[in-house]
Amino acid sequence: MQKKENSICFSGHRSEKLPQSKKQLEKLKERLWEEIDEAIADGVNTFYFGACYGFDLMCADTVLKRKKVIKPNDPKEIRLIAVIPFEEQAKKWDETNRDMYYDILEKCDEALMLNTYYCPGCYNQRNRYMVEQSSKMICYYDGGKGGTAYTVKYAEQNNLHIKNLYENKNKPL
Repeated sequence: MQKKENSICFSGHRSEKLPQSKKQLEKLKERLWEEIDEAIADGVNTFYFGACYGFDLMCADTVLKRKKVIKPNDPKEIRLIAVIPFEEQAKKWDETNRDMYYDILEKCDEALMLNTYYCPGCYNQRNRYMVEQSSKMICYYDGGKGGTAYTVKYAEQNNLHIKNLYENKNKPL
């Protein structure tokens, strides 16, 4: 069983609120890789993601790519766990996001389905679960309202170490 201090969760915005330029998106992916690599070096071996399109799937994809990197002098076993709020979450997504979702789920070490059907509060239930299993969070949070705001606030209340990858030169967080 994984220890909370060796676990990290991700939270962030959907694709529409991520950087739209290819250069900025690549920079975000680079920073994410660096943060994941640093977390692994610090002993993190379990990664939780909320299985939604946008930042969640980007994080999961990065962890899966990182799992393929074998360092013979310092091998690490890492786990990726999807925390899915309800079974048909991806039903109304566009085909690209849906395909990526199912492709990533197949490669996860574990997929936890919290509810069979959508129910009010199921996304917050998922977010609380991930935070409660973790000691750290990597997020992409622009300071606005919504599910990411809720999750970051909950992580703060639970004393998680939070690394926010959002960059806005006009508005420090």
